Amino acid sequence: MNVLVLGSAGSEAPGNNAPAFLVDDFLLLDAGTIAPSLDTNAQCRITHIFITHAHLDHIKGIPFLVDNLVSIGRHCHIQLLSGKKVLADLRKNIFNNRIWPDFTTIPSPQQPVMAYADLAEGKPVEVGKYRIQAVKVQHSVPAFGYLIEEPSRGTLVYTGDTGPTEAIWHRMKKHRVKALIIEVSFPNDMEELAIATGHLTPALLDLEIRKMATIPEKIYISHLKAFYKEKIQEELARLSGVDLELLEEGKRFQI
Repeated sequence: MNVLVLGSAGSEAPGNNAPAFLVDDFLLLDAGTIAPSLDTNAQCRITHIFITHAHLDHIKGIPFLVDNLVSIGRHCHIQLLSGKKVLADLRKNIFNNRIWPDFTTIPSPQQPVMAYADLAEGKPVEVGKYRIQAVKVQHSVPAFGYLIEEPSRGTLVYTGDTGPTEAIWHRMKKHRVKALIIEVSFPNDMEELAIATGHLTPALLDLEIRKMATIPEKIYISHLKAFYKEKIQEELARLSGVDLELLEEGKRFQI
């Protein structure tokens, strides 16, 4: 499993793109940043986008992606996958023929560039060589994390945006987790705001790690608010007993 970080920031600033993680060139975890980071050939190779939730920073790359795919005219096609409530938000608020065209009928209803696929929590779907399942996490809107399993090789867990949560750690017990991508948005002195908005601080992350039956071999940190990046880094450096690494735009890693 090869992962390319297109973006991993919790707020946009120069050099800080919104979250999007490209797996093996065809599968996206969230879609905050796409077209500015990939040429048209790479955009056309994307076939599946697993969306954690419908906040703008996790979906805003999709409208421009599908517009590009229609324009290049190569019969490119993507599926948007998530829970029903997340996809309902996209249908109602984005692809509603007002904010953006309904690309499930473009360039034609018979061969649209985009389709939706509802996911049932905990029920795996097969995509290529991967078994992927959605698990609810605690955020300010309906939100899901994902377990991406490559049988015999291990599992990548991606939480998306989450505050203190439970179900995804319980589900992890059944998997050999090679890596976890988890958010830390705010420094410790902003814990009240973090909890109110469904996010984590370094101290809250430490408590989440203590809930895990087995600590993942590698924990990648994403979604830092750019304004507090240095302070969050300093506080994360004080956590012991875990292999932590901050994700940066353009980073590649293997699982």
